[in-house]
Amino acid sequence: MASRGLDGRAGVVPVAVAVACGALLVAVYTLAVWTVPGQRFEDAVLRAAWPDRASPVVTALDTISVWTLALAAGLVGWIGHRAGGRAIAVATVLMILTTVTATELLQAVLPRPILLAHGFRREDRSFPSGHTAVATAVLCGLLLAVPVRRRSWTALPVLAGSAGIGAATVTASWHRPSDTVGSALIVMIGVCLTIAVLRRRGFLVPLTQTNDGGRIVGGILAIVVTTSIGVAIVAGHRATTALGLTDDPDLAPHGAVVAGRALAIAAAGAATLTTFLLLRGLAPARDARAREHATTADPDLTHAARS
Repeated sequence: MASRGLDGRAGVVPVAVAVACGALLVAVYTLAVWTVPGQRFEDAVLRAAWPDRASPVVTALDTISVWTLALAAGLVGWIGHRAGGRAIAVATVLMILTTVTATELLQAVLPRPILLAHGFRREDRSFPSGHTAVATAVLCGLLLAVPVRRRSWTALPVLAGSAGIGAATVTASWHRPSDTVGSALIVMIGVCLTIAVLRRRGFLVPLTQTNDGGRIVGGILAIVVTTSIGVAIVAGHRATTALGLTDDPDLAPHGAVVAGRALAIAAAGAATLTTFLLLRGLAPARDARAREHATTADPDLTHAARS
């Protein structure tokens, strides 16, 4: 009983983060899709990226499909099973499939009105980005599935992969920046709720010692996120200023696509950093070393570690 109560309190933080991500998701959709400045900026990003729509990045994006999703989710589940047991594997795969499905459903039902009287306008429903959701969900799932001793240095390839796909969708003029941000937020919600459930059920337990490399990696992730946000603010300000000084419907400031890519990278970095921080100091209960540390830290966790 004490174990269950402790685990329940431990799950409060990821649930709170999930609620905050949900509020941000609504805010991003409202500001980007339902306001004139949001539409004008994002359509300028699409217009600026238009010449690159047939670039080699499209080849990489075309590899993302239902079959590659199934293969990647299965591989991540297998890794999770070997590292943490059946519960970790099932929870990770469910997180990946649920977040991707939620993204596709939202993209199908969320309206995108045309608010601009003139200029480059594209009314396709693209919020949130399915391609970005697949990459981010699979890679954040990998971070959850890998053995705790490998988690820190797995975070950097995870960031590179998800940021690369997000930026590629903007570069190829497939998606607006808000689409990639929305996908990252949906994945963060899924990750947070998964961690909360695993903590409450005792399948993730605390360690008394953490790897010092985690601080280094966490710092790198934080630097990437803050730098990307800074670039997005500067480039986005220049682009919106240029848009405000002219009525040219074909104007596509280069700063717009730079800001769009930076926002995609920041969103991927935020998803990776959030997952990494929520998992820091936690490990699957099945791991013998994790169970030993958890039992030493609090005898009440012995039963949870054995479940």
